[in-house]
Amino acid sequence: MRMSLNKALEPYRKWGTKYSLWPVHLVTACCGVEMAHTWNPTYDAERLGSLPWHAPRQTNLILVEGTISFKMARVLRYVWEQMSDPKYVIAMGSCAAEGGVFWNSYHAVPVNKVIPIDAYAIGCPPTPEAVIQMIRIVQRKIETGEAKANVKPKTIDLTKIFTPTPTKQPAPNPPHRITPNPHIPICQEKKVEWPLGYELVNNQLMPTLKESARKIIVTEVNRVCVESEPGKLKDAALLLSKLGFDHVKSVNVIDAPHENKFYIEYWVSSYGKKELMPVLVTLTTEIPRDNPRVPSLIDIWPSADYMEREMYDFFGVWFEGNPWMGRNFLLDPDTPIKFPLRKDVPLVREFYIVDREFPGQSVAPPQPKPSQSTVPQPKPTQEKPSEEKQKTGSEASG
Repeated sequence: MRMSLNKALEPYRKWGTKYSLWPVHLVTACCGVEMAHTWNPTYDAERLGSLPWHAPRQTNLILVEGTISFKMARVLRYVWEQMSDPKYVIAMGSCAAEGGVFWNSYHAVPVNKVIPIDAYAIGCPPTPEAVIQMIRIVQRKIETGEAKANVKPKTIDLTKIFTPTPTKQPAPNPPHRITPNPHIPICQEKKVEWPLGYELVNNQLMPTLKESARKIIVTEVNRVCVESEPGKLKDAALLLSKLGFDHVKSVNVIDAPHENKFYIEYWVSSYGKKELMPVLVTLTTEIPRDNPRVPSLIDIWPSADYMEREMYDFFGVWFEGNPWMGRNFLLDPDTPIKFPLRKDVPLVREFYIVDREFPGQSVAPPQPKPSQSTVPQPKPTQEKPSEEKQKTGSEASG
């Protein structure tokens, strides 16, 4: 009787769930704007039986809007676990689906590794029509048990329209990484419309720095890169200062462990010469990671002092001639991790990304338990010696 009643009420339960979707939106990026657009008076997605709600415990649909990083994956999982069953998920936008423009980044994680996804609203950003279509797909899944679109895309053989040109490298397949150790481009030349820059490089920098620099190129409008050897770095800095570059704006260290080197960069400019004020020159060199020593430039540019101290704190690069070397500048003297920005310090991540079946989704139908006999089995009893036996035993021993 109960089985037939449940079967009779099943269509009404599906109908009630289908038109009672309460989506909670997890906004991490720009798709949140399109989500608001979907429920505004123009599109009025509420008329389809869905209304955004703020509390996950009272919702049964979640819209993941934007990129999910390793940091936000824990939040997403926490919100999803608070929702009541049955619950559904829409991945909104290319970033939520496959990482989008961040597909090759170290911080992005596919949403389907964190929670199960029922429908994908593809786009960057997806249109409100696409989001409404995904709501209809979820409703169709509630009703029929299958997430199926009502539009079938037409397949076109593009090879009959044009002949594809061969490429040197095949297109990447997100979210797989291209290579774990990419080359770090430093001092890359770029052809730009900047006549003053090429005149500066050809007529001033090259004749002056020809003995102390191995490369002088234009990298962008108002940007010049000067690459030098570590032993000639100070000579190049002195000659740049004589040309009018009178201060350091930034000191950077780039760690390239797969190349076993540090790249040191001094970004210098001018306050004294008006024509040089917009120009930013990068003075760079390479040093080995196992012996990271480079001459300090504070006697030429005093503004480099604090930044050299920071780079020693973070990377352990020893700027010879800076009196602060060997002491902490920004970090606490008792900090347990020295040089925290070096890439040989392991990053500890919490295990909230799942590679197994999700809770609430049965992998296989439950197996019947072995039948047990209703006849109680007699338990073995331990016979206690009676007083007569004890007395008899004691008399025999006497």
